[in-house]
Amino acid sequence: MMRLRSSCLVAVLLLSIAGCRQAEPPSAERARATGTPKPSQALSAPASETAQASEDWRPVLPVLDAAQVARTLRQAGQSLDAGLLERGASPGPGALELYLAVLAIEPQNSEAQEGLHATLDALLERGRIAMRVGDLKQAGRIDRVVGSSQPEHSDLAGYREHLVAARKAQALLDTADRAARQGHFLLPAGGNAQESIRRARAIAPDYAPTNALLRRWHEFLLQRAWKAAGQEDYVSAQSRLVEARRWWPESSRNEVMALRILELRQALTEALLDQGNAAVDKLDLEQAGKSLAHVRRVAAQKAGPDMLRQRIYLARHYGLFVPEQIFAEGLAIGGKGPEMVVIAHGSFRMGSPDDERARQAVEGPQHRVIFTRGFAMARNETTVGQFRRFVVATGYRSVAERAGRSRVFDEKTGQMSERDGVNWRHDHVGKSAADDMPVLHVAFEDGVAYADWLSRQTGQKYRLPSEAEFEYVLRAGSAAAYPWGEGGPKRLVGNLTGEGDQSSRGRRWGNAVSGYRDGFWGPAPVRSFPPEAYGSFDLIGNAAEWTLDCWHDSYQRAPMDGSGWVNPGCRQRVVRGASWASALEQARSAFRSAMDAHGTSARTGFRVVREL
Repeated sequence: MMRLRSSCLVAVLLLSIAGCRQAEPPSAERARATGTPKPSQALSAPASETAQASEDWRPVLPVLDAAQVARTLRQAGQSLDAGLLERGASPGPGALELYLAVLAIEPQNSEAQEGLHATLDALLERGRIAMRVGDLKQAGRIDRVVGSSQPEHSDLAGYREHLVAARKAQALLDTADRAARQGHFLLPAGGNAQESIRRARAIAPDYAPTNALLRRWHEFLLQRAWKAAGQEDYVSAQSRLVEARRWWPESSRNEVMALRILELRQALTEALLDQGNAAVDKLDLEQAGKSLAHVRRVAAQKAGPDMLRQRIYLARHYGLFVPEQIFAEGLAIGGKGPEMVVIAHGSFRMGSPDDERARQAVEGPQHRVIFTRGFAMARNETTVGQFRRFVVATGYRSVAERAGRSRVFDEKTGQMSERDGVNWRHDHVGKSAADDMPVLHVAFEDGVAYADWLSRQTGQKYRLPSEAEFEYVLRAGSAAAYPWGEGGPKRLVGNLTGEGDQSSRGRRWGNAVSGYRDGFWGPAPVRSFPPEAYGSFDLIGNAAEWTLDCWHDSYQRAPMDGSGWVNPGCRQRVVRGASWASALEQARSAFRSAMDAHGTSARTGFRVVREL
């Protein structure tokens, strides 16, 4: 009966009435002797928490008798080992309640006292863990449990100091969270989220919610940067990244996100460049321009867009080619067409100035011609071999063949005269011509027929050059009277009437170029002389050449865009360039002459151009 009364008395001290039918407080002396908490000690948490302690924590102790002590101690030890420290963490009594129940009937039981102390130590450690992870409710509850159970516990004061710091830190984090929700991450000074977080960290360095809040809003900033990048607003994305770096400089996620955004930007840039280049390949310059405009907003580096812009520029002026490019297109029957060189677009003054020596009135007035698009010109005159292939493939009969004659150079008289049976197969004196010689004895329509055949064979537009195109390439940017400069040539430039040249019979030129010798009397095999400035051969001499233009005795109302000046049904066409029999003044860049469109001669051939 006495043990039951003691048990009930201890239970009362612990604010429990479970299992007790009678209760009265023990004397102060017994409380001091037994070491059990005094009522004043059990409620000695800070005054603000006393009511909460008595309200929130009321231990429910099992009622024991002496025979149950040993078994209860074993159970309490097992609960302690299993981490079942008190009823709040388990459905039944925990180690704390079991040890208190033993002490209620055996206040001096050393095993129970030691177990109680160990349990309270474990509870405080559990509270510290809860405190670190931000579970302040649990940490406060453990404060009340330990304070009620053993107010004099040596670690309780330090525990409470940490709990106060954690609560202050949490209050600062709440303030930081509100500031962040308003967008005040770094500004204004004295009222931004980052400052509150720094203060929280200073108060409670190991308080995990600080990093959690920092991480959560850092991720928000990073995702905001990613969203901006997804909307192709890379300026905003970069600004958000800078903000994220300032928010949490130590986070490796900053560089991860920067790399992700860079990869996204590069992937989009490459896709747009591929799209633009594919459009250029198809000469869909409208789509290429759209891709360029898009990629210029996206690309981090200028190199790719600049290359696409250059390709579009070139395609706009040269199709799929570039200036100075040399090419020969495949023919449908096999083999290659003539070798062409791409001529850059530009402008020049066509014709001769009034004060040019040997100028003729038909060479004026001088006027500016502008080529907005490049073109390709055959590097040399059409050869006998090239024309032969055309004839064999088509069965074409030239004007001279149909007429049965052409004009040749007569060695005996030193004059041009007609001779029967001469056509494109023959040279300047009517003998069989080698395949590498410029084709002669061809009329204007023969050149047109050959160019049309090339167009059909390649699927591209070939034609005779315009008069403006011929002079543009011949001048190659020079305004001098001659393609090589002013005055007679000082070096080997082409097949002209050289003072040092003579025929097989010893005949010399009456209109010879003083001090010049090129080694040929009559036409030379194509490309026997150095290339001209734009990559062509033999524009300077060898054979005069047909152009598209009808003959006009001045440049009044001449086209300004470099196109051929053609009137339907015109009977005379313009022949350009000097030939192997031309005087020096006829080698001037502006020199032009008229010839009957059906005429053929040992001095006249042609070359083609290809539109780009």
